[in-house]
Amino acid sequence: MCGHVEIGEQKDIKIIKRDGGSYSAKSNAEGNPGSMMPVVTDAMPDKVQQFRWGLLTIDDDKIHSKNKHARVESLQLVSTWSDLVGRKHCVVRIAAFFEYNRGQEITYKIERSDGQPFYIACLWDIWMDIKSSMLLPTFVMITVPPNTAIKEVHDRMPAILERCDVKNWINSNLSGGERVELLRRKPCPPENLKITIHKNHKNDV
Repeated sequence: MCGHVEIGEQKDIKIIKRDGGSYSAKSNAEGNPGSMMPVVTDAMPDKVQQFRWGLLTIDDDKIHSKNKHARVESLQLVSTWSDLVGRKHCVVRIAAFFEYNRGQEITYKIERSDGQPFYIACLWDIWMDIKSSMLLPTFVMITVPPNTAIKEVHDRMPAILERCDVKNWINSNLSGGERVELLRRKPCPPENLKITIHKNHKNDV
């Protein structure tokens, strides 16, 4: 489920690193679990920062690509997520995401039909590497049941926010329940998506 994304053009945003310096994201760079990607958090809603895709827990003793996705149905049931809901929300901006359909052996590329970027609802946390004491900002991407367009290629999809709803997802004045309800109440309409074949793996045989 969405283990590969295209970050896209980032010329219009300034990414702030932990040391206060700025960073310019590469145009159309690819992102995979373990990649550093541009996010906006409820802790610093006026800045774009670099966080690593893949949430790590306090018990993890090494850096790896763990907890890439969190189901919206489990956000308030699984302690790993419920401890963050209402406290540590963020949004990652991407140009496209990719889904592999195992039965068809095809990887599909999903973009917005209007050419605008996606804003994906996520949760974040800061993880400390026990061995080096290094602090690492991380995030997990939230997934929801597929709309009718995605259902043709995959059984899950990212929790896509409209740009006007981003401020509510990272609004720390709203409760966790109110913010999660936003994801349930406003699913991405199928007509907002453009789905094309990215790679037909049968041709590789």
